[in-house]
Amino acid sequence: MTVIHINVPYSMLLHRIDFAIENRIHPEIYFSAEDLDACHEKDVQHLSKTLQENQLEITLHGPFMDLSPGGVDRRIKEVTFDRFLKTIELAQLFKPKMIVFHPGYEKWKFNGNVKIWFESSLKTWRPLVKKAEKMGLTLAIENVFEETPDPIKNLLEEIHSPHFRFCFDTGHHHVFSKTPLPVWMEALGGFLSEVHLHDNHKEMDEHLPVGEGGFDFNQFFTLLSQLKLNPLYTIEPHEEAHLWRGLNAVKKYIDNVKCQNPNAK
Repeated sequence: MTVIHINVPYSMLLHRIDFAIENRIHPEIYFSAEDLDACHEKDVQHLSKTLQENQLEITLHGPFMDLSPGGVDRRIKEVTFDRFLKTIELAQLFKPKMIVFHPGYEKWKFNGNVKIWFESSLKTWRPLVKKAEKMGLTLAIENVFEETPDPIKNLLEEIHSPHFRFCFDTGHHHVFSKTPLPVWMEALGGFLSEVHLHDNHKEMDEHLPVGEGGFDFNQFFTLLSQLKLNPLYTIEPHEEAHLWRGLNAVKKYIDNVKCQNPNAK
């Protein structure tokens, strides 16, 4: 059976761990900056041990609000690096299959100058990827405001590490990208290790369950099948009611992929 991960804030999971165990929730644990500051080693150890004892797969999602791994302000980059490093260090206990981060490129913020963001990003990601390699961990950067796959592709190609991969976010693509879905998959399919599955009506990042907005999931899952891609699947519900509808919708698409590609996990 294909495991579907569910994005859940660390503080929420800490207080609802019984619910997670009872419902077989395989969490993608989101650590906000506040969570990183407030979490206690004893709580983290207990949570990680409980999840592993109950054979629940884990991925992590690092903080992103206000952070800029490719920024030009040295002090902001230092804070960003520290936040990302703390997330990676927590992974020693959780042993996640993936750690997702945002790369931080925004056309308007950088006035369209990808080179500034790119060169600054390398200084942030190179030591973090080396740390991940030594720890046997895999980092994945997620598309957010990128209009084309080029900035992420260039960064992944330059770092060139099996421990530095790509997480494709369907909702972000639908709102912000100006490049067709097949172009993204052709450009970054070779780096794809995880997908974030949620929907919207192309006006704002609504985080609706799969199939309740306008993203073309039929095309997306067909492309995964055609390219023989088997990423980790993660849904990102912002309401508990969306959790169950999202899970059921994704399972139907995954079942169809398995019928088309019997070797899919």
